[in-house]
Amino acid sequence: MSNRFLGYAILVLLCTLGFSQIVYVVYEQERAVLLKFGRLVDGDIQPGLHFKVPFMHDVRRFDARILTVDAPPESILTAEKKALDVDSFIKW
Repeated sequence: MSNRFLGYAILVLLCTLGFSQIVYVVYEQERAVLLKFGRLVDGDIQPGLHFKVPFMHDVRRFDARILTVDAPPESILTAEKKALDVDSFIKW
């Protein structure tokens, strides 16, 4: 009886591992591209549940939220030799 249970447990484990290699999820705050052997196949994958071929397809995810980088203020000299403080930030 325990050998049969062990066999079923191994089968369930292998099915779970196989399923995790086939299925992927793209969330709404992400953008994703599908690559086949490193070449672009689909450049705009919509959010949701998708399937892929293991070891042939690769999914790259990118954060699609607005990101902000706040640079520290810098002091520069103008042509008239006056100090000018520049504070900048980037949004993308």
